[in-house]
Amino acid sequence: MKEMDNAAIHVLEPSGPPESDVLDRNLRAIREQGFEVDYTPCPVDAKTRLEIDGVDIRLGALQSALDSKSRYLLSARGGYGASELLSRLDWDRLAKEVPRVLIGFSDISALQSALYARLNWPSLHAPMPGSSLWQDGEDIRALLGLLKSDRPWTGSIGVAPVSKALGLECQGRLFGGCLSVLSNLVGTPNLPSDLSGHVLFFEDTGESAPRLLRYWRQWLDSGLLKGVNAVVFGRFTEMESMAEADSWVVTELAARTPCPVFSSRDFGHVTPNVPLAIGAQAEIKHDRLLWNLDL
Repeated sequence: MKEMDNAAIHVLEPSGPPESDVLDRNLRAIREQGFEVDYTPCPVDAKTRLEIDGVDIRLGALQSALDSKSRYLLSARGGYGASELLSRLDWDRLAKEVPRVLIGFSDISALQSALYARLNWPSLHAPMPGSSLWQDGEDIRALLGLLKSDRPWTGSIGVAPVSKALGLECQGRLFGGCLSVLSNLVGTPNLPSDLSGHVLFFEDTGESAPRLLRYWRQWLDSGLLKGVNAVVFGRFTEMESMAEADSWVVTELAARTPCPVFSSRDFGHVTPNVPLAIGAQAEIKHDRLLWNLDL
């Protein structure tokens, strides 16, 4: 196994292209915080990335990142295409490696889920520097603070009870991400087949209420919610419908869910997008979700 460098961040593009000016500015700011940043731009445009040759290029970049000495792998941006990489990775070889922490959200949820399901590697659902959602806010300070700090890592978000949750305290292992991306992994080795004892969190953007309800029906009918201790729904943005659709769809999702449900305004395709650690131990009490991850 390689000796990991906990001060080094490897920035990669496993999905779509970043906003280059935004990324350059934010990487400079990260370096000013004392981090060593390794970044090689992906040389193809958004359309080419989805073609089979582009898949091979993105796969090579991902494998290079996983072969590096960097403990932290920071996705530049989400988009589309990460799920195409999953079946092409050498999982037997990765099982012999020191766990890396993959940072990102949106399409990156596919990679984070696979790393957790197959290898039990933790990751951070957190902002990405190639997006305009990366701003100088509390979420960025929290993320960089974690990467600078000793383990165990801790974090928290505000939550509010929605259904079957008033006054309850819930505990469990934390898992989740972008609902549409994770729903497309149901029935594959890249999503845990047993989530009993977990606290799940979900968010999304650009999905209509009917599509979100359809995704959730798949989770319900597949049995994946059996034994889940709690679900936290974050923000559902750009829903192409009424202004109150965000809160309406959370109410409807909760009405179909057999376990306690909470909502949070602190994560999603929004600012702030406060870090949540996949694989952490989580506890919900007094309108806060608190998590602890010992790497």
